[in-house]
Amino acid sequence: MSAGRVKGFWCVCVCVCVCVCVGGGGGRYQSFRCTCWLIIHCRAVTPLNPHTLRHTSREEDMSAARSPAGLLSEDQFMCSICLEVFVEPVSTPCGHSFCKACLQGYWDHSKKSLCPMCKKSYSKRPELSVNRVLAEISTQFLGLNVGGAGGGGDGVDGGAGSRGSTLNLSSGAGASGSLRDGGSPSRGGGGGGADTNGDFAREGEVPCDACIGRKVKALKSCLNCAGSFCETHLRHHKKSFQVKSMSSHRLVDPTFHLEEKICKKHQRLTELYCRTDNACICPTCADTVHKAHEVVSADREFKKQMANLSKRRSEVKHLIKERTKKLEDIKQSIRVIKANAQKELEESWQVYAELQRLVEQSQAELVELIASRQREAERHAQELARGLENELSVLRRSSSELEAFAHTQDRIVFLQSAAGLPPPLEPLDWSAVSVSTDLYLGTVRSSVGGLVDKFQVELQRLYGKELRKLQNYASEVILDPGTAQKSLVLSEDGRQVRYDERKSSQTESSRRFNPALFVLAREGLASGRHYWEVEVGRKTAWTLGVARGSARRKGDINLSPEGGFWCLWLKNGEIKALASSRVPLTAASQPAKVGVFLDYDGGQVSFYDAKSRLHLYTFVDTFSESLYPIFSPCLVHDGKNAAPLVISQIKPN
Repeated sequence: MSAGRVKGFWCVCVCVCVCVCVGGGGGRYQSFRCTCWLIIHCRAVTPLNPHTLRHTSREEDMSAARSPAGLLSEDQFMCSICLEVFVEPVSTPCGHSFCKACLQGYWDHSKKSLCPMCKKSYSKRPELSVNRVLAEISTQFLGLNVGGAGGGGDGVDGGAGSRGSTLNLSSGAGASGSLRDGGSPSRGGGGGGADTNGDFAREGEVPCDACIGRKVKALKSCLNCAGSFCETHLRHHKKSFQVKSMSSHRLVDPTFHLEEKICKKHQRLTELYCRTDNACICPTCADTVHKAHEVVSADREFKKQMANLSKRRSEVKHLIKERTKKLEDIKQSIRVIKANAQKELEESWQVYAELQRLVEQSQAELVELIASRQREAERHAQELARGLENELSVLRRSSSELEAFAHTQDRIVFLQSAAGLPPPLEPLDWSAVSVSTDLYLGTVRSSVGGLVDKFQVELQRLYGKELRKLQNYASEVILDPGTAQKSLVLSEDGRQVRYDERKSSQTESSRRFNPALFVLAREGLASGRHYWEVEVGRKTAWTLGVARGSARRKGDINLSPEGGFWCLWLKNGEIKALASSRVPLTAASQPAKVGVFLDYDGGQVSFYDAKSRLHLYTFVDTFSESLYPIFSPCLVHDGKNAAPLVISQIKPN
C-alpha cells in the first residue's frame, strides 16, 4: 500500500507483512502475532506547511479510517516474547522479529537456539543486528503514544488506555501521527513489565518470566504458555476477546517450575501421582493410560513421602551423630596413641638407660675385681720371690766361705779354722710353694650372672606393669554347660569347674567333650584383645588355654595348635606348653593363678603367673575362626587335685 500527500511535501511508503502463527503442543508460546514493517518516508526540501495538513478534507480522513491499512495498532509493533512494543528489534534468519534483549534472554535459558515463533533450530546462534528502520518506527510509535496520553496532539480521541492505540498512516493522518482509541504510557524498564509501584519479586515469590532484568512478582501462571506473568504481561491473557489466539489459555495461581509440572501430552497440571509407575500425572492421564494403576493425589503422596523423608532424615541424623561420635573417638584414640607412644619411648629410654647403667656398673665391678685379684696375686708372688732371694743370698755366701776353706792346703790352719765355720743351714721346703696364674676363672660368668639377676628384677617389674595393662582387657568368661564332659560339675554362676567321678545324667550331644575332661566358655572370641585369670591353687594337674570352635571334641584329641588347641598344662609337677612338641617351662615355683591373654588380631596367646608377675609362654599363630577359652581340672587321684578351677573377677585399672 502507499499513500501520498499533496504537493509532494511528504511521501510515505509502507510495506506491511502480517504473519499470524498459532503453535501447538506444549511450546512455551502457542500463539503469536508477528509484524514486519518497512516504512520509508521522504520529506521535500520545502518545509512542511502545517496549515495545508490542517485543512485536509474530512472525507479523506474518514476514508482512511475505514481502510484496513490506514490504521496501525499496537499489536502490530508487539514483541511476541515480552508482548510489548519493540525495543531494539532484531530479526532471525527465518524472518521473525523480537526485542534484542528478549531473544537473547530466551536463548540464554534454552538448550538449543530455536526461533520462539516457528521453532526452527540453528546449529549456531545467529548474529543479531538491530533493524534500524523498525526500531525508528517503534520509537516514533512510543513517542506518539506518550504524546497522546498527555492530550497534546491533533486527532486524539480519548484518554490513556492500556491497549488499542493506533497510528493513522492515511493521507490525512500520516503526517500528524495521531493516535486512535487513546494513548498508552511507555513500557516499563528493562523489557517492559516492571509495574510503576515497583512490586518486584522477593525471595520465595514467583517472578515474571517475561520481564527482562529485575523480575516483577508474577500474578498468574499460564498452562499453555508454560510461564508466569506479572500484571503488565497478563494484559493479553485478560483481554482474550481482543487477542483471540489466547482465548483458550488457562491461568492458574503463580507456580514455581511450571514447565516441569505440566503434562506434555495434555497440557494440564500434574495433580495426581501414580504409585505403580512412580510418576506425576494429570487427571486425563489417570483416566486413560494409568486407569488400572494405583493413583493418589499429589498432596497425599507428598505427605507420605515427606513422612518417609522425615524418618530417613532422623535416621541419617542419628547416623551422623553416631559417626561423629565414632570419628571423635578415633581422633581421641589417635591422640592417645601419640601420647602413649611418647610415654612408652620415654619409659623405654629410662629402662635401657637403667640397663646400660647396670651393664656399665657390672663391667666396672668386673674390672675392679680382676684388678684386685691381680694385685693380690702379684703381692703374694713378690713376697715369695723376696724370701727365695734372701735364702739364696745366704746360701751363696755360705757357698763362698765353704769354697774358700776347700782350697786351704795347710792341715793345721784348716783344722783351726774349721772350728769357726758356721753351722749348716736348715733349707726350707719350697717344693710345695707355687704361684697360681689362673686367677679369673668364672669371673666373667659370675659377673654376667649377677647382671642377669638384675635384669630379671627389671624384667619382673616390666611384667608386672604389663599385667596391669592387660587387666584393662579383662573379659567376662562364663562356662558353657552344654560343652562340659559328663564328669565335670559347674557352679551355678558358671565360674567354677571340678571333677566328680559320678557321671551326671546330662544328654550326649555333638557339642559336648567325650571322653576328654574339657569344658569351653559360652562366648567365642573372634577379634580384639581379651584377658582372664584362673585360680589353680595347689592343684597337681590342670589344663588351660583356648580352642577353635571347630576343634575335635570326641575320641582322641590332638592337644596342639595343629589340632586347634593352644594350651598349657601341669602334670607330674612340671608345666609344659602344648606346642607341636611339648615345651617344658622353667619356673621357680608352680603358679597359683594363671593369666591368659588372647590378642586375636596380633595372633598371640600368652600365659602369665599372675601372682609372681612372670611371663610363662606365648604362642604365635594366625587365627581364622572364633576361639573359646578351654578349661580342664583333670582327674582326682586318692583325693588329691579335687579343688576346682575358679575364674577370677578382674577389676580393670
